[in-house]
Amino acid sequence: MKKHTIKTCVRAGFFLIIAVVFTSCLGRTKAPYVVDQFTLEYASPAIGGLTSTNEFIRIERFSVAQSFNSTAMVYKPQAYRFDAYPYSRWRVNPGDLLSDFVIRDIRKASLFKGVFSDYSDEPVRFVLEGAIEEFFESDEGPNTAVLVVNVTLLDRKEKEITKKLLFQKTYRFATPLQERSPEGLAKGMSSAMAFFSEQLIKDLDSALKAKEQR
Repeated sequence: MKKHTIKTCVRAGFFLIIAVVFTSCLGRTKAPYVVDQFTLEYASPAIGGLTSTNEFIRIERFSVAQSFNSTAMVYKPQAYRFDAYPYSRWRVNPGDLLSDFVIRDIRKASLFKGVFSDYSDEPVRFVLEGAIEEFFESDEGPNTAVLVVNVTLLDRKEKEITKKLLFQKTYRFATPLQERSPEGLAKGMSSAMAFFSEQLIKDLDSALKAKEQR
């Protein structure tokens, strides 16, 4: 009888330990949270009087400065400091985001016979390269969406580097935000991107016209 009682106590203690450990593990489990994903949204620029060429162009994937080379929605609350919204992200990396919209807008502008991405191996005459230098929300003073992109247009038909480089330009935009939030940043950056795309298309058109006059 005594042995049976000891076995019962040991068994009860064993199950009690399991129950405590299991409950403890459940207590440490964090509740899942939802990450909101954002993209840009704007209409392709409608520009009249553009030149049309029978040549093809490839848009290389834009490189990104390491401070912004992720899907984090970065903001700058003060000098020497960057932070990111905790539960909000860009849908894709800014390099892919801007490249995709530039391809879309240049296609709709009908400047070239064909517009290809860096995934294509089609032979092209022109190559557009971009480097995103800044892509963030600035909270120093008025809240703005800051977009800085360096763009280079190359003519692969030319052999001399001075003739191959058609233009290189840095575009800087700081558009006001309607609100300080991930949604506000997405809207502000969309406006900045619309301005950048329109100016880029105009510069491409000017470069093509200058090329024809040579």
